Amino acid sequence: MFTGIIEEKGRIKSISRSRIQKISIESELQVNKGDSIAVQGICLTITDATKNGFTVDAMSQTLGATTLKTWRGGDYVNLERALRIGDRLGGHIMLGHVDDVGKLIKIKSNEYFFQIEQGYSAYIVPKGSIGIDGASLTVSSIRNNIVSVSLIPYTLKHTALGSLRIGAEVNIEYDYLAKFLKRK
Repeated sequence: MFTGIIEEKGRIKSISRSRIQKISIESELQVNKGDSIAVQGICLTITDATKNGFTVDAMSQTLGATTLKTWRGGDYVNLERALRIGDRLGGHIMLGHVDDVGKLIKIKSNEYFFQIEQGYSAYIVPKGSIGIDGASLTVSSIRNNIVSVSLIPYTLKHTALGSLRIGAEVNIEYDYLAKFLKRK
C-alpha cells in the first residue's frame, strides 16, 4: 500500500527488453531486495539493490496495462516505498495497481487536463483524489472523460510530472474508496 507522496524522482539507467523486463533505476532511497516500491504508480518488487539504486522486473501483463512499455533510459520516474505500519498517510490510499492509461491533452497555467477511458469518470469525485504516475493529486474538474488537476511548483519540481508534455501517457489509479463504493 502507498500514499502517493513521492519520495524521490529516480532515473532509469537501463531496461532490458525481453519476456521479463529488467529495469535498473538510479536512486538514493534505502531499499532492500524483496521490497515493494511504486515506480510511476506501478507496484513492483525490487529484485536487486545497491547503494546507487535498484532493479525491478516487469511481466507482459504490466507492460500491457501501464506506460512502462514507453519508458526509456534517462527518463525520470516517481518513486515511493511501500507503507509500514505506523507510517503517516499524507496522501490517499493507493495500491499501485494501475486502472487506466490517460493522455495529457492540455496545460492551462498550472492546470493539467487528461483524457481518460470512457466510463472511468464514475470513479472520480470533484475535489477528490486521483493517482497520476504515482502522485496523489486533487481533482480540479471532471467533464465527460476529461479530468484536470492543478500542480503546484513544488510538485512540478520534485516529481516526474514536471517533465510531462502534451500527448504524454500517464498511469492512473482511481480512488480506492470510489471504486469500492461503485462496485457495491
